[in-house]
Amino acid sequence: MARRRPSTPGIDGVLLVDKPNGPTSHDIVAKIRRMAGQPRIGHGGTLDPFATGLLVLVLGRATRLASMHLGGEKRYEATFSFGGATTTDDLDGERIGTPGAPPSQAAIDALLPRYRGALEQVPPSHSAKRTDGVRAYERARAGEVVELAPRPIEIKRFDLLSWDGSHAEEPLMHARLDVSSGTYIRAIARDLGRDAGSGAHLVALRRVGSGVFAVGEAHTMEQIAAAALAGELRNLLLPLDAGLDHITATEVGEKGAALLRDGIALPVGMLDSAGQETAEGSPLRLHVHGAIAAFGRRTAFGAQPERVFIESNALVGQRL
Repeated sequence: MARRRPSTPGIDGVLLVDKPNGPTSHDIVAKIRRMAGQPRIGHGGTLDPFATGLLVLVLGRATRLASMHLGGEKRYEATFSFGGATTTDDLDGERIGTPGAPPSQAAIDALLPRYRGALEQVPPSHSAKRTDGVRAYERARAGEVVELAPRPIEIKRFDLLSWDGSHAEEPLMHARLDVSSGTYIRAIARDLGRDAGSGAHLVALRRVGSGVFAVGEAHTMEQIAAAALAGELRNLLLPLDAGLDHITATEVGEKGAALLRDGIALPVGMLDSAGQETAEGSPLRLHVHGAIAAFGRRTAFGAQPERVFIESNALVGQRL
């Protein structure tokens, strides 16, 4: 049996990456895994190869909170071509069908209100959604007709930023979208092109925000590689619970840490005022000296740890 590669000490936290055009999100994770010497890396939502922008990665112990970064709102800048549809709903696919007459900016402006609010969206046929255990894109590439069930989404913002009609047969729209997690922007292009009668596809996509994070805080792959080479990668990492400020943090002190190391519930008296005022059943970030020691939940008697990030008392004792 292959031995598990050990993690590099201290490489635990949230890393914000400004993904370039070309590599898949999996490629980015693999590169950073090698540079960081950290086999445990998760993410807060992937990007298509042609897309750029914010990729939220969680390294080491932070992977235990990865699921909490998946559901946050995503913010994009996108460029739509109204020059016909493609097989993948983006510039990587083959043109299909006969394009209709290109729409005017006014015509698209009139359609946009349909694409705001709570909606149902059919994922693209070339997506990673599974049907009978097989990825949809694998079936589509094999020539199968893929029919995926619609799913609820929310488009909180869809604003036309600029219109380029310099090529009359293929006008371009640059737009800003704020959407719920799991929304496919290329599916919006597909549906908008259908409603416009011209067909449309996505030609550029940049994620500018995810949850509370913004792309302006992210690091390029070149910056990450340079930091790793200098042995300073940990300086780019945010705390394990970065981006989770909407979950109450309560300081529990050294006495609380001693209990948490063994997974023991904390009595209410060990919580500070913020923790004591949190409603029963609500999640809590349990801090020791301002750093997360465990993630737990408020109970009638105090707080029950669910994921502990500090070493057990037995391991601490071995090092004394």
